[in-house]
Amino acid sequence: MITKPVKAQEAIHINKHKVPLWAVIVLFLVALGGGAAGGYALSYQQAQQSVLKTGVPKALAPVISAYETVTNNYYKQVSTTKLTDGAIKGMLSSLDDPYSVYLQNNDKTNLDDTISASFGGIGATIQQDHNSLSIASILPGTPAKKAGMKVGDVLLKVNGKDVSKKTVTQAVAKIRGKIGTTVAVTVKRGSKQATFSMKRKKITVDTVIGKLAPANKQVGVITISTFSEPTVKQFKATVKKLRKEGAKSFILDLRQNPGGMMTAALSISSMFSKNGQTVMQIEDRNGAKEVYKAGKKLDGGFKVTEKTAVLIDGNSASASEITAAALHQNSQIPLVGEKSFGKGTVQNVGEMSSNKELKLTVAKWLTPDGTWINHKGLTPDVKVAYPAAAKITLINATQLKPGDKGSDVKSLQQMLKALKIGSATVNGQYDDATQAAVKSFQEANELDASGTADQDTLAALAQKLSAQLTKDDPMVAAAVKEVTK
Repeated sequence: MITKPVKAQEAIHINKHKVPLWAVIVLFLVALGGGAAGGYALSYQQAQQSVLKTGVPKALAPVISAYETVTNNYYKQVSTTKLTDGAIKGMLSSLDDPYSVYLQNNDKTNLDDTISASFGGIGATIQQDHNSLSIASILPGTPAKKAGMKVGDVLLKVNGKDVSKKTVTQAVAKIRGKIGTTVAVTVKRGSKQATFSMKRKKITVDTVIGKLAPANKQVGVITISTFSEPTVKQFKATVKKLRKEGAKSFILDLRQNPGGMMTAALSISSMFSKNGQTVMQIEDRNGAKEVYKAGKKLDGGFKVTEKTAVLIDGNSASASEITAAALHQNSQIPLVGEKSFGKGTVQNVGEMSSNKELKLTVAKWLTPDGTWINHKGLTPDVKVAYPAAAKITLINATQLKPGDKGSDVKSLQQMLKALKIGSATVNGQYDDATQAAVKSFQEANELDASGTADQDTLAALAQKLSAQLTKDDPMVAAAVKEVTK
């Protein structure tokens, strides 16, 4: 999940082949006026007659009239596709629901990639190191690995176009593409530049990662980054692997997990529940409820009975909250960390064409005991806050030097303090003490010891701080205590 505040992802029902009737009706507007090249628009009464003849709901008569008026009378040629897309977007916007959206092109592709946890790419993970983009990890056997890319390479261009100032999301969108197509990625490594030409291949994302806790090798830490199509299979494999490695208890890390597929959340929730226990309820707009109960149908007979704790934070949302609530209420598994996001609605996804789909909120979901957590979230049993170092604001400047002042300098000083480098005061002024601390860090890390925080220095500081935060994680430490007491 992402470190900045983000909109939560949905607990999604997948319905990729059935398009809602009313969505088809709106698209049908094209057919009603497609042949007209000029003349007068349909009157409201004529539009009503057209509606009655075609079986379209009477309420759409004004929409058809407006469509005809625009297509026949606007002083410029108008794209009918643009008009219908706009009508659909307007309809959804009127719901005042951020989770009901009309997805087109890249937005549709991104959702599909998230659901499937696979895409056409090169197998390299990109991260933002303050003012630059760099390669954070490379999967074995992927185009990036075979081409010779390395962790730490600074991303400059994709297919000859500068991406150095793009966001991670924008850069990733440029690199991903149709499987089998070629992409050229230019990076900076030290003082040199290199361009790697690679054929995109299918990349499957590991949505589940497991390792033994550094402080206790009998505790397995399982991190789920999102709930996607392969998540359940990956989760089972991870539990089995950790058991073989000696894990006697588990920590399920759902921090920074924005949600995903409801079916995956239900399956994993069932693994920690006794057969017959309610793992979640869905309530439609008429108050009718559908109850999901633990059992072989959901979990395939695979159960996790070891002592467990769940980590949550403000970006644990939707499917993450479904899982956390079920484990907490059914098996008295403690929640550790910070209050969760609080998203209690369910969305359906309907494919409208090869590059368009509609995501619509269709119900609200309730915890096993019937609680609706929307805008409320789940409160942890053991409250543990992130350390101050985890909340340091990103540095936007490409370079900081003696004499500079402001929030970026303050962030630099906070990083130095967190890493126990030098004795600079956090005052937002690049003074002598700050320069000395920066120079000390540069010397210790074989960087140009100028005392000026250049791009390489800022990136190295960010990496060191990230590693320290991962190693000294107070939430994991608290969870280890819970599962070993």
